[in-house]
Formats: sequence, structure tokens, C-alpha cells
Amino acid sequence: MSTASEETKLKQDLDAKKLQLHWLLQITKAINYNLPSSNLFDIYQSVLRNQLHVGKVLLVVNEGGWHSPFQYGIDDVTVPSDMDVLLQDIKSFSEGSKEGAPWMQVFDTIVPVLHQDVPLAYAVIGGLDEEVFHSKREIITYIHTITNVIVVAIENKRMAKETIRQAALERELQLAAQMQSMLFPSNLVTHSFLDIAATYIPHQSVGGDYYDFIKLNDDEALVCMADVSGKGLSAAMLMSNFQANLHAIIRHTDFTLEDLVTELNACVNLSARGEKFITFFVARISEKNNTIQFINAGHNPPVLLHHESAELLEAGTTGLGMFDDLPFLKSGSATFNKGSLLFCYTDGITDMENIHGSAFGSDNLEKLLREHFHVGNMGELHNMMVASFDDYRGGMAFPDDVTFLSVRFS
Repeated sequence: MSTASEETKLKQDLDAKKLQLHWLLQITKAINYNLPSSNLFDIYQSVLRNQLHVGKVLLVVNEGGWHSPFQYGIDDVTVPSDMDVLLQDIKSFSEGSKEGAPWMQVFDTIVPVLHQDVPLAYAVIGGLDEEVFHSKREIITYIHTITNVIVVAIENKRMAKETIRQAALERELQLAAQMQSMLFPSNLVTHSFLDIAATYIPHQSVGGDYYDFIKLNDDEALVCMADVSGKGLSAAMLMSNFQANLHAIIRHTDFTLEDLVTELNACVNLSARGEKFITFFVARISEKNNTIQFINAGHNPPVLLHHESAELLEAGTTGLGMFDDLPFLKSGSATFNKGSLLFCYTDGITDMENIHGSAFGSDNLEKLLREHFHVGNMGELHNMMVASFDDYRGGMAFPDDVTFLSVRFS
């Protein structure tokens, strides 16, 4: 026959178990209701303080970065403000050493939460009331359970949000890639006195490169290349808007390059609102005069190679969208001969590095163009250029999209 004291103890144990189960269910409900992390921490703190009568608590959690969502009962100690120092003290304490961390003397134990041996949180506990569950071990076990449940739930929410964010980003990049591919002409319209080729090598992230060749009449053609700052859908949309405005402006047969660039600068300012800018090179080629009129708006200077010489087409202005009004604007002019070669490109070429970290640079580019100057046609030239770029990189990735366009004058 059981004694009265045994019955009392049994009842106390049963009440304790009921209490544990009740608050575990409350926490589970809160998680299922998808409450914010702050609410879950409030519930957790309430259980520790009001139900378990834990006197001292310091909780630190890694939610994409370590921080302390709450602490109480430790106003009489100085907790390190540097999170790295605090974590090192906790690690030393958990390994059985309190030396070098006198502030931790007031605590009894540390409850770690690990995921695949990676710490997600530490609950530093002190001032345990054994009257609640009759033993510190039972209290600590329960605290460990509810801490794990809450922290793992918060981590799962964080990971789910990250998965959704990554999926949205991937979709955005796909849309941007589709938009960017639509910017390039489906085929380069041939012109009686020009041999033309263009190459686009996309980087792993979507860039904002754009090139175009537009036949104005039997005697003239417009060549342009542009690069927008930034990546992603916003950059692709800005460049798409830029292309549409460019085509709308040049429908007027009496446009000048100065008018074109001035209007495009206004369009970029209106669309980008100072958040992005576009570097732009445009050239008007005339067979009648054997001339190239051009404006370079902050773009990599195209190279015009002749049989015995080369020149950089640099005259122009700043990048478009940098200023409401262009601070200066100067058009340039160059003369081409039969066999001359115009090479336009974006900085993905000159910025690419080899395994030693050396950038390719403009000098190597001009040297390479000279080596292949007499190649038969522009398509063959581009194949040779790509092969040379690959040899130089030696397996290193391009730092950006690579776009280049070549025009041979015949």
C-alpha cells in the first residue's frame, strides 16, 4: 500500500508533467499559427520566467547573424557587448571552464541548440528553482526541449523564406535574361560595304549589355553598344526602355548624334532616377564620305584599326543618367579605308583575369586585334577572339557579360 507521501509525490510529478505538456502544446500552437519570431521568443521567455521560475536567462540566436533576442535577471553582471567575445565565453563555459569569463559565474548551465553540429542558439540559464520539477536535471531537460522546438521552428521559417527568396531571384534572373536576349537584333542586317559580326557571352548573373546595328539608308548605318550598371530585372528593364527610346528617336531622318545622346540621357534620368546609369557608344558610318561620326558616353573606347595604325574612339561625354544635364558633349570623327576594322566591346573583356589575377586590359586587346587583323571575315575573327580569351582565362570565369561587335569596311 502506498504511503501518503508517495501519493503526494506522484501527484506532484503528474502535475509537473501536465504543466510541461501544456506549455509544449502552447508553443506548438504558436508555431503552427506561424507567429513571428518575436512572439515565439515572448512565449518562451514567459514560460521560463513565470512557469518554470528560472531566475537568470541569456538567449543568443543565429538568425543569419548572432544576436540576443532577450535576457533578464542579470542586471548585476556585465555581459560582453561584442558578440564574438560573448560566444567565445559561452564556448569556454560549455567546455567546463569559467576562467576569463567572470560574468558567467552567476549561471548554472548552457543549453545548446545544434543542427548538424552547427550551433543555432545558446540558452544560458541560472537561478533554477528545483521546487518546480524537483530536480535541476528535469528542469534543464525540459528547457532543452522547448528551446529546441522554438529555435528549430524559427530556423525552418528562415530557411523557407530564403528558399522562396532564392526562387524569386532565380525567376527574376530568368525574366531578365529573356528580356536581355530580346534586346539583341535577331540577325545583323547586311550592308553593301560592311562585314559585321557580334558575339554575346552571358555571365552567370544577368548583366545589361546591348548592341545594335541599324541600316539608316543605302549609304549610312548606325552602330551602337551600351552597358547598364547593375544586374537583374531592373537593369534589363532599363536597357529595354533605352533601346525603345533609341529606335524611336532615330526614326526621324534629321536627327544628330548630339540630339540622340541628349534625349537618351533625359530618358535614362527619368527611368533610373539616379539609381543606375548607362555607358553608351554610338557611331554613324557613311560610305559616301568614308567617315565615322561618333559619341562615346563613358563607354570603353572602341578600337579603329587600319593597316598601319590604330585609334581609340574616345570623344563624347559622361555616362548617361549620371547628370540631369550632360556637363559636356563632344562628337568625334574618324576616317576609314578599305579593310579598316572597327571593334566595339564591353568591359567584360578587359576586366577578365587569368589564374594569376592579371586583368586582360586594353593593351592585350589591341595586340590580339592586330594579330588577327587580316583574317578573312568577321565571324571567323570572333571565333579566334573567343578562343584567345579562353586561353588567357585558363578556366577562370568571366567577371561580367562579354559583348563585342566588329565591322570591316570593304
